[in-house]
Amino acid sequence: MNRKLPSLFYNPISMFGGITAMVSFGIVLFLLLLDIFARGTSPYLGVIAFIILPAILVFGLVLIPIGMKVEHNRRLRLRPGGQPRSFYLDLAKPSHRLATAIFLGGSVVFLLGTAVGSYRAYEFTESVTFCGQLCHTVMKPEFTAYQNSPHARVTCVQCHVGPGAGWYARSKLSGAYQVYATIFNRYPRPIPTPIENLRPARETCEQCHWPEKFHGWQEKQFDHFLPDEQNSRWTIR
Repeated sequence: MNRKLPSLFYNPISMFGGITAMVSFGIVLFLLLLDIFARGTSPYLGVIAFIILPAILVFGLVLIPIGMKVEHNRRLRLRPGGQPRSFYLDLAKPSHRLATAIFLGGSVVFLLGTAVGSYRAYEFTESVTFCGQLCHTVMKPEFTAYQNSPHARVTCVQCHVGPGAGWYARSKLSGAYQVYATIFNRYPRPIPTPIENLRPARETCEQCHWPEKFHGWQEKQFDHFLPDEQNSRWTIR
């Protein structure tokens, strides 16, 4: 059989990893296009497309060199007195050229995909959909109140997290426990209010509500003129 890749690749572990990576990449690409062009997609789509499947993709890629190493050791054991051969690259061999092209092309695609996927994952975890609809059983009362509040056009993270990497990291660490509490049904009912340990209001609320611009009662006067002979003034306050 004509094998186009290096012979060490053809082992169950590496082949399983390669198939897993390719299938995961194809599904991620499909879900990404679905997320861009479709309307009203499920909030779980983001979790699958930007968190779960990329992890499976990386797992598959890691299996490839592991399988090649295992296969290399297996062949050494089958050859008594065999010495391990150091790595070499011979571009005169078609299999080496193909493997190099796949590695370089795959690395570029993987890095670009990682950049896009990481940003989309960050964007999704900062969205109102993630906060209010993903854990819909837990946050349904709060999400309903939020939708009918004066802050309905303000995203959850603008008040609960705010700008900056420090509080973003703290929010994700706190979120890890919330995921655990949701999975194992250990969250309080109802969700206690007010929320403790929030970021100081000066760093969140005052980004919109600027105290220096607060003012008291203001009276405005609008003057109109009636269509009579005297063009009488009509003032509205």
